[in-house]
Amino acid sequence: MPKFSPLLLIKLILWIAVVVSATRLLQKRKVSSKLRFFMLAAGVIVFGVIYAFIVQGGVNPSPVLSLRGVLSSILVKHTIAPPLLGMLIVLLVMGIVSNKSLCGWGCQLGLLQDLLFRVPTPKWKPPFWLSNSVRIIAFIALVGGMAWATFDWIAHVDPFLLFSSKWVLPALLFVSAILLASLFIYRPWCQFLCPFGLVSWVLEQVSILRPRIDHDKCLGCKNCVDACPTGAMADFYEDKKIHADCFSCGACIAACPRDEALMWRGPRRGKNKETKG
Repeated sequence: MPKFSPLLLIKLILWIAVVVSATRLLQKRKVSSKLRFFMLAAGVIVFGVIYAFIVQGGVNPSPVLSLRGVLSSILVKHTIAPPLLGMLIVLLVMGIVSNKSLCGWGCQLGLLQDLLFRVPTPKWKPPFWLSNSVRIIAFIALVGGMAWATFDWIAHVDPFLLFSSKWVLPALLFVSAILLASLFIYRPWCQFLCPFGLVSWVLEQVSILRPRIDHDKCLGCKNCVDACPTGAMADFYEDKKIHADCFSCGACIAACPRDEALMWRGPRRGKNKETKG
């Protein structure tokens, strides 16, 4: 597992800068399809390819690696690594402030999956109960394996090794399957298996900045629901207390024909303008 280093700190700073920039773009309704494509590609190149070259055989940081590092320290080594724990807290807080924005704009594997999903192929939107059930089982296996057998199943098939020089055959086969599935399913690793994705999904239920609908101004066209690559926007539209993963892609906002009907913002105080009727 990684030790805290200047390269880790630099990437953390870059992540914060990207999340802040993306959040401002979302708030200003400036996330077009072309801009999103450019930022996805740039993120893969910078956080994935270039950073893999910079670390030169070392560890290329990722949100998943930060969580695994903390879990390993606690469950396997029976200690706490304050720098890694601090980094994980910062990453999770970013997701609370701006709904799952680090996953949506900073994770190299997530960005690559997002890019591949743009290829014109038949798409399948898995029901959230299915994807999240699989992800919960995978998370229990990760925590249980570390606690009782010091076994980290992700270490043997780690798809993030794609962005390093430490390629091993099982990981390459696994990530190849994930990337192939990404042509048909939006972010399959994130929705079905990612442990950081599961933890951040729990926390995003209380996120501050997120897609918020003003039903007094909404036309009821549901363009936002159709544009959403997950089931999150359908949940937001129905004002459900628990929503599926929202990866802050901005597709819903771009699809909305009325500027003030759907915005990336925090909850309004006083009169509730988001309630239907």
